[in-house]
Amino acid sequence: MPTMFTLPWRWTGRARLESSLVFASRFDGAGLRAGWRLFVGGVRLRRAVLRSPGAIGVSVRAHPLKGRYYTVSMWDDEASLLAFAHSAYHQAAVRRLTEVGTVAGILVSRQAEARRPRWRETLTWLAAAEPGPYRRESTVTAGD
Repeated sequence: MPTMFTLPWRWTGRARLESSLVFASRFDGAGLRAGWRLFVGGVRLRRAVLRSPGAIGVSVRAHPLKGRYYTVSMWDDEASLLAFAHSAYHQAAVRRLTEVGTVAGILVSRQAEARRPRWRETLTWLAAAEPGPYRRESTVTAGD
C-alpha cells in the first residue's frame, strides 16, 4: 500500500486574479474507518470545489498510514470559500466524517499571489498552525 496519494493540482479554468485567497487544511483521523472517510470525502470534495463559484483550483494529499490528510485550494475571495463551506454538500460531508468520531483539524487561509500553491510551502504553513476552528491569517509576501 502506498504511503502517500496526491490528487494533483487542478485549475477550474476560470480567470485568475492578481491576488487570491489560498485555503489549506490538515485533518488527522484515528483508525481505518475515519481514514477511509477522510480519503473518500477528500476526493468527493475536490470535485465539488472544482464546480463551485469562486473556486480557482484545488489539490488533495493523503497519508493513510499516518492518518493525515491535506487540502489546498484557491478562491476569488473569502466569501466564495465560506459559501462553499456552508453549502449543503460540504455540510453533509462534515456530518459523515464526524459520525466516525473526533477528527482533529487545521483550517487556515491567507491572501497570496495567484500562482499555484506548492505542497512544500503548504505543509510548512500547516505545520506552524494550531489546530482549531477556521481562521484567516494576515497577508504574506511571496517569499514566505
